[in-house]
Amino acid sequence: MKRKLSIVCISFLLLLTGCIPTLDRGEEEIIVVEQTEETEEQHFVITPTIDTPENYYRNLLPDGIYHRSEARGTVAHTMNNRIDMNQFELGLMEIATARYSQEDFYFQEGELLTGNTINSWLRRYNPNEDRYRFGLNPPLGEGDDLEEQMRKSPIVLSHVMEHNYVQRNDDGEIMLGGIVIGLSLNSVYYFRTEDEEGRYYFHEEPIEPEDAEAAGKEMAEQVVERIRARDGLENVPITIALYQEERRGAIVPGTFISMAHISGEDAFINDWEEINEQFFFFPSSNARTVHPNLSNSFGQFKDEVEEFFGRSMGIVGKGRYKNDALDELTIEFNLQSHGKAEIIALTQFVSGKVSSLFTFDAPINVYINSVNGPEAIIIQYPGEDPYIHVYK
Repeated sequence: MKRKLSIVCISFLLLLTGCIPTLDRGEEEIIVVEQTEETEEQHFVITPTIDTPENYYRNLLPDGIYHRSEARGTVAHTMNNRIDMNQFELGLMEIATARYSQEDFYFQEGELLTGNTINSWLRRYNPNEDRYRFGLNPPLGEGDDLEEQMRKSPIVLSHVMEHNYVQRNDDGEIMLGGIVIGLSLNSVYYFRTEDEEGRYYFHEEPIEPEDAEAAGKEMAEQVVERIRARDGLENVPITIALYQEERRGAIVPGTFISMAHISGEDAFINDWEEINEQFFFFPSSNARTVHPNLSNSFGQFKDEVEEFFGRSMGIVGKGRYKNDALDELTIEFNLQSHGKAEIIALTQFVSGKVSSLFTFDAPINVYINSVNGPEAIIIQYPGEDPYIHVYK
């Protein structure tokens, strides 16, 4: 897990075509690892820092190439919607920031868990068959037919995702500094059965959140035990988080519900930290009930924009709340026919309304799209001038 560094040099500025021009960009760093009897010389490229409020991790690229996880792709077949897929991956990186600072650690996609390993963990447990003896999901329940057996024992775990964080220590060595594991849990178990004539029947079985979380924590214990049993990983810190998916077709993503950190000295999970995170869709009856003030502001914003535009428009919002406080608001426009001058005027008008109607201390992202694709974006951070871009 270590590589000795012999040369460190600063190379050139990375040119990011099409990115926000006002952002400060760092420099790309190239590391040359000297050849030894055991290994060949290898180059590592550390991607530049881009000064954004999100403060994304820099990437460590072996031989200057981005290495995708061998397990990437399995997630598309196990999670129920694209909204959850995106939130699961980005949220897992955000969770990592609590333990692995962006200044000291570099990001790499998981290299320890293969696709075969993850698939074996996603299966139902059956100690009598090699194919199923590593399964983390429960075996079939009791019942007179397969549907009843599956309903009584729904599959909870839908995906496992691994992220790695590497660092350089005081001796100039590259080493694995931490492993972050995400366990994604079903809120609804979707399954099918087949009759004797080959006809399929599709079913769904809701899973109580408390049951999913309890099962997820038991699975997490086994995951940590399996990682600790691997050579070279006995003392690597591990962070593990549970993600509760939304049901299929949901318009907002699920949320992370709890996390645990296992230090390099520990072999087991000692305690869990609850995560208070929620998403709300605007306009909706749920948002009006729980967050009436923002709902009223959003309604006024939508009315004034549609009055300016002269017709009804597809305007929706998604609010992310952390610890019961608004953390981010995203607004999306979906337009039909339009002219470029109309888009420019609309963008200018919307930018002014964002500043005057939404006065809370949280970022606002506005995406104006049409049938032809993206038309304009407005990014407003608290206390800063908005960034506005109209696509040509």
